[in-house]
Amino acid sequence: MPPRHTFTAATEEALWQQVAADIRQEPDLYEYAAELVQAGYLIHLAIDIDLGGGFEGGFARTTFTAPVPGATPLRFALHEQDWLHELGKLLGMTDVELGEPALDEAFIITTNDAEALRRLLLDTPDVRPTLLRYQECRLTLAPASHDPAAPLHLVFSKDDALDEPEQLREVYHMLYSLLRQLAPPASGQ
Repeated sequence: MPPRHTFTAATEEALWQQVAADIRQEPDLYEYAAELVQAGYLIHLAIDIDLGGGFEGGFARTTFTAPVPGATPLRFALHEQDWLHELGKLLGMTDVELGEPALDEAFIITTNDAEALRRLLLDTPDVRPTLLRYQECRLTLAPASHDPAAPLHLVFSKDDALDEPEQLREVYHMLYSLLRQLAPPASGQ
């Protein structure tokens, strides 16, 4: 990854003015990484595109990773429904339903607390429409490693290059909103 760019702002609008200007200055976004800091929350953005060559196929991936401050017992993973995961369900993989038909149909959902996840996803503005717009994604809240004491990370990943600032901001906004619900800011922020 190239050197990370760090952007800090008090508001989302100010933050994304900086990020959008930086992205537009990049001649290509084959590898782009940035740290986005707003109101004490940190979200890492990474875009990785490999066009491949010869007989090799290429790939593209967009990832947002945010450490979750404080402690929350909630853990979850959402990923797209496809034939492989449907086969997994037939073989016993657990799929939680949240009672929201569009999300239940679009994603395989695993969690340790279905009610808390339902409240988080359905009561946080703009989460549901963003998830449905980018439903070929994975959204997780889990420890950063297999060590149960490892810090939690909220991660959005998509095997595609989201390279338009408007798309990136939409996903950022969703994660920032989720972070504020999972680890509410201290009073005054």
